[in-house]
Amino acid sequence: MQRQTYEFVEVSDGRYDLPITLKQSNRKLARLPGLLLMTALAGLIVVPQIALAAYALASADVRATLVDHPMAAVELAIALAFWVCLVCWPLRGMLMALICYRQVDIRDGEVKVIDETPFSTSTWRAPITTYEGIALHLRSSLSGVRHEAILVHPSRARNVILMVAEQIGEREIRELCRVLGVPHISADRLYEFGGPSGGHKATNNLAPVAA
Repeated sequence: MQRQTYEFVEVSDGRYDLPITLKQSNRKLARLPGLLLMTALAGLIVVPQIALAAYALASADVRATLVDHPMAAVELAIALAFWVCLVCWPLRGMLMALICYRQVDIRDGEVKVIDETPFSTSTWRAPITTYEGIALHLRSSLSGVRHEAILVHPSRARNVILMVAEQIGEREIRELCRVLGVPHISADRLYEFGGPSGGHKATNNLAPVAA
């Protein structure tokens, strides 16, 4: 499953006290226009490429030319694959953001994460003692700037967003640290690990390690 960043974090019972259960999701309607636009763009770029490839395979003359010039066939195949991946990969990311949900359960000294889509479910666990601490991260987007309280792990794929708000103060961070028994650390630790979510500084998500 692709790593995702989650815009909504709902805490069970409305309070951060062990055991903690978090439900994470994204805005659906806000992302739908971008998905439709990217789908249309994919159709405009990829469909003609596929039609050209089908024509080449159906034409005896073109097939014969490609057989006589195998390097040309390889170059055309690489070009087709490049354009398909260039358009379809971000389209896949946008679709996954629409259909992905995450549940985080923290209890008994362990962090358990369940990632769900309509097609699959993946689960991983990590002891709370393996986490470095909690960092406050500021994320910029078209909708503005929001604060994220992130439980930071040496393996960036296991970073967990604990809280999302327009403003998160030191008091909230200290309370989270007290409840989980971890220190408040600098956001620089996120970037030392390659970004808050494991790919770059503007993404936060986890790669499942067990299905």
